[in-house]
Amino acid sequence: MSKNKQIKKIKIIVSFIVGLILMTIITLLFLYQHKSNKEEQNNNYRLTKEEKAILQQGDIILRHGFGIISDAIVKYTKSDYPVSHCGIIVKDTSGQWAVIHTVSNTLVEVDGMQKDNLDLFVKGSHLNSLVITRYMYENDTLHKNIAERANYYLSQQIPFDHKFDCTDSTKFFCTEFIWKVFKTAIDVDLYESQADEKELNCMNFDAFTSPTKFMIILNHNK
Repeated sequence: MSKNKQIKKIKIIVSFIVGLILMTIITLLFLYQHKSNKEEQNNNYRLTKEEKAILQQGDIILRHGFGIISDAIVKYTKSDYPVSHCGIIVKDTSGQWAVIHTVSNTLVEVDGMQKDNLDLFVKGSHLNSLVITRYMYENDTLHKNIAERANYYLSQQIPFDHKFDCTDSTKFFCTEFIWKVFKTAIDVDLYESQADEKELNCMNFDAFTSPTKFMIILNHNK
């Protein structure tokens, strides 16, 4: 067999192996996501009436969502609590609790800012993964300002920031959204401790559970 034929044969074998590996990975990812979707559909996770009664507008809700992306975020961020997503609790026009947050259109139909019923948001959370915090220096006016600012960003239909760039205010990812709300609504920089760092890390859930700034209102993650 000539050298060229040997090289061609090797290339074919390598291409076949690479293709087989890719197909295996794709199949495993599909099965993983299918399992997560089924778990979410069958999930009956809810807050009790007593737990809802202690909520206030402007509270931050953190959760571990379903799916491979959520699981990857938990592993990547290595936060004090294993959470992958967050939002701000407000009341909707009917007086019911809702959550304003931002999600990529790779996961939902609408890209960016969303307002979901609280029960729906909780249903999309792993059992006992919820943590709800409240800025400890808030008063009624600050609560109102935070909720109004969250609703303002919702009304602007700001898209999801797929580049995760906190220097770009035209798009938000979930933690960046909350950071911006606090900065613009009550002039509080939740990431001010990073001021001397070369690159600001806005994918930091610990900023919303810091004992020097936040009270834990509900903690199912024990």
